[in-house]
Amino acid sequence: MDTLQPVDNEAIRQTKIELAAICRWAARLGFQSGVCNHFSVAVPGRPDLMLINPEGYFWSEVTAGSLVMATHDGTIVSTNGNTVELTAFCIHAPVHRLLPQATAVLHTHMHHATAICTRKDGTIAPTYLSGMSFFNSIAYDRGFTGAAVTPAEGERLAGVIGRATVLMMENHGPLVIGSSVGEALLRLIYLEDTCKIQLLAEAGGAELQHIPPAVIATYPDDSPMFKAYGRTFMTAVIRKLTREEPDFLS
Repeated sequence: MDTLQPVDNEAIRQTKIELAAICRWAARLGFQSGVCNHFSVAVPGRPDLMLINPEGYFWSEVTAGSLVMATHDGTIVSTNGNTVELTAFCIHAPVHRLLPQATAVLHTHMHHATAICTRKDGTIAPTYLSGMSFFNSIAYDRGFTGAAVTPAEGERLAGVIGRATVLMMENHGPLVIGSSVGEALLRLIYLEDTCKIQLLAEAGGAELQHIPPAVIATYPDDSPMFKAYGRTFMTAVIRKLTREEPDFLS
């Protein structure tokens, strides 16, 4: 296809494998709600295009070949016949378009993080080691007005995110961004773990023990260690899935 001629096809192939892999891994973790929720990534060398999971598929059945490639205005350029759910375009495309740092954009309704989103003025308490990479980088979207069914809503959300890496959408659920697929998935998992630990600790009735701000400040949001661990984690996920669910590669 003419629009794809400038793109490095090997880089696209690897990105498709990574995106299909994180869909499968998130399914194992129980992060999907129905056949909704969306994971997307910018196409290497073509920031005007994104790859996203197809409409109507469980994450557990996504393959590299089933992913949809589309422009930010909703034009599908892949040829596998798959489509994209409306709110996926309305949230993900504007975030990719307006936030260059958002290479990967992951949105779920995973239970514990979403539980925090349903609280009045719910916030994530800085109490758990695994949240150190994002405690200073959380944005909160207050004032729920319904599902995202226009690109204007995605543009508004991108403005709320700003330089943050985690967005907690009131009455809706979380969204995370990352400079790579592995980094974003690791952040998503750590977010859910952090929210789960917080809810468990609060359920016991004890006062939460907050991490001192000075300690949190020693861990920058763009920590090279976290980025490197994201790459290592992505390699491990692909290695395990290649053994156990090799069809994801097709």
